[in-house]
Amino acid sequence: MAGQHKLITIKGESGLRAVLSPVGAKLVALFVPTGDGSEVQVVIGSSAHPNDAGADASGGAICGRVANRIAGGVFELDGRRFELPINKAPNTLHGGPIGFSRREWTVAKTDESHVEFKLLSADGDMGFPGNLDVTAIYGFDGASLSLDMTAVTDRPTPINLTNHVYLNLGGAGSALGHQVEIPASHYTPSDGNLIPTGEIVDVAGTRFDFRRLRTIAEDYDINFCLDAGRGPLHLAARLVEPDTGRNMTLSTTEPGVQLYTATHFSEALISPFSKVVKNGGIALEPQTYPNAINEPGFPSSVLRPGERYSHRMEWAFSGF
Repeated sequence: MAGQHKLITIKGESGLRAVLSPVGAKLVALFVPTGDGSEVQVVIGSSAHPNDAGADASGGAICGRVANRIAGGVFELDGRRFELPINKAPNTLHGGPIGFSRREWTVAKTDESHVEFKLLSADGDMGFPGNLDVTAIYGFDGASLSLDMTAVTDRPTPINLTNHVYLNLGGAGSALGHQVEIPASHYTPSDGNLIPTGEIVDVAGTRFDFRRLRTIAEDYDINFCLDAGRGPLHLAARLVEPDTGRNMTLSTTEPGVQLYTATHFSEALISPFSKVVKNGGIALEPQTYPNAINEPGFPSSVLRPGERYSHRMEWAFSGF
């Protein structure tokens, strides 16, 4: 059970408090202070360990070596073919059956407001080439929680790291009544196995147009192509709980964001800090596009020796 696993708590000057687990470098809980002097826990469905009864292995965790799906568990890089274990048939999902979300990360350092995790993914790990040295630092700055993920490799390899946190700004119940804004004029349609077709399609006139704030209302599991692309920190999404007026803005340096409405959630899913119901959380996962390693028209997911992978995420809260 969760109580058997080491948990780390960090605090922000604004009164925010995060609980993290070294397993998966996972954000297990995030307490946000409210105007009436209480607090609300906005992270839903995250267990301290993926082997906890009823746990969601990805919830709140850092997913890798490649988050999201790789079609057929196969890719070619520099003329060589690589085969990965299949864990979401017929594809590889979130790095394979023992991806980064299931690994015990090393706690390199910690203080009251920051924690640094490290992970060494060896050459051949889950079929991926190259030794990959990964660092993840969570920290508070005012009313914002940031996550900096960096990595270096000694062989060319695909990499796509994200945090798979599920948020509910109300703290409980269905999150489909939340409103979302995503500054993306295009999205990547997918097939029945959630693999992008390779097209990049305009959102105008489709149910994927969230360029203006509107209610989520229905199920989604789709990648949006952020207008800002890859580069300096930019807005990925804004999430609003309309009954309370609570806001969260998510920023990223990556070119895409996956919106997923937790359709698999049920009361059978156990979480130490929250009750779980269907659609009880909203996942907004900044990353490169799914299956990018097999789509030359997508932003690259390849990291080469001498380069440094760097992805910064920020969750900023207001209206509490």
